[in-house]
Amino acid sequence: MPKAKALIEITKPKQTLLLMVTFIVSYLVGSGVIDFRFAEAFFSMYLAISGTTAINMWLDRDIDALMLRTKNRPLPSGSLSTVECAVYGSFLFALGFAIGLKVSLEFAFIVFMGLFFDIVIYTVLLKRKSPYSIVLGGFAGAMPALGGWVAVQGFTLPGFIIAAIVLLWIPSHIWYISMHYEDDYRTANIPMYPLVVGMEKASWAIVGATAVMLLLASSLYILLPLSIFYLLLSVSAVSFFLYKAVKFALSPDRFKAKKMYKLASMTLGLVYISLLLGVFL
Repeated sequence: MPKAKALIEITKPKQTLLLMVTFIVSYLVGSGVIDFRFAEAFFSMYLAISGTTAINMWLDRDIDALMLRTKNRPLPSGSLSTVECAVYGSFLFALGFAIGLKVSLEFAFIVFMGLFFDIVIYTVLLKRKSPYSIVLGGFAGAMPALGGWVAVQGFTLPGFIIAAIVLLWIPSHIWYISMHYEDDYRTANIPMYPLVVGMEKASWAIVGATAVMLLLASSLYILLPLSIFYLLLSVSAVSFFLYKAVKFALSPDRFKAKKMYKLASMTLGLVYISLLLGVFL
């Protein structure tokens, strides 16, 4: 793999893009405009997420080498050295954090908490030891959404709800894919929740999280001046996913789990698109 491509791959572009969508939408819902402050906050969050992801890949290089799904990533494949990855990731995060300080101290704090929950809580302390790793580690995935809101509105209730929607979505994102790639996670000795308690119990936990997600998504229509387009699209998307999640929980199957993983990503995307429609239509 060419060096330039490896430096891009080490930041997981697709995952980073999805997280940036939550940031962008949250910011626009909070401000209604794209301005210079948006540009600063955007580049800060993008660099911080990319850097955090690279550091995560550096720490997980031994696990990635064992798993069929991840063995061709830049570090296991030898496209990047461990030193290159660590320095690159640290530089990206430091630059993102420095730009974040120009936005506001509150925003920079959110940027830092994203790194803290992802690297310290999830990757270092919990991932290899606890089946509940993403319960706390999932807060990292909610930080971009919270950061988008905090950049313009500070710490207020709607921002926490917008971020909580991501937090409640994360179990479906992580646990469904771990069901599908169960053998990989067992080989790497990662105690993911579905592997420890079984697919059925984990599937019902996802159902519970999705049900709360539906309630929170609906509450935003009351708390924010959003049009009916938001309510119709968001409730329809989450309700459909909830229906499919219940159906899956009644008859869990590792091969169908990958389809649920993809549907989960589509659902979150639709909720955030509906927020934009609710603001501008």
